[in-house]
Amino acid sequence: MRATQSAASPLQHYRIFRRQHPRTAIPADYVTEDGLRLGRWQERQRVARMLGTLPPQRIAQLDAIGFMWSDDDDVPVPAVSRADSKQRRMLTEIAAYREEHGNALVPANYVADGEQVGQWLYRAVKKWRAGALPDEERRPLAALGVSPGPRPRGPRASAQHTGAGVHRRDRRLSARARS
Repeated sequence: MRATQSAASPLQHYRIFRRQHPRTAIPADYVTEDGLRLGRWQERQRVARMLGTLPPQRIAQLDAIGFMWSDDDDVPVPAVSRADSKQRRMLTEIAAYREEHGNALVPANYVADGEQVGQWLYRAVKKWRAGALPDEERRPLAALGVSPGPRPRGPRASAQHTGAGVHRRDRRLSARARS
């Protein structure tokens, strides 16, 4: 939420930033002086284009102000096939999770709108690690910040929300304390 109401639109802020820093990537957590989360706004535009939900006139508007569709000009924005509705739903949920939590570390037990997003992502990353995930499936995941690398150690975010994992961990700790 913005601290103050900005008179300038996100497009105006983006245009100003691009004029001042033509080749600089906008960090995802960048906030303008008047409180607009410009980095998050940029990411939402990128994700919407990737998922095919950004209207053509909006794409043209963004192109006209020099919008950078990726932080690396050599890597085009991945596109998700309209035919694969399950992949589109899962990527949409991962994008929403990332927007809310600031990362794409979706817990394996994460469910959204009845969809087992965490399990779907777990299987995709497992295939990615094995080298069996096709580029057209890997690139959108990478664009959302998903990585095939090891996840950070420590308490899982889902344990705080659902209680799952906390009880198992507590049992292990209390078993160690008894021995």
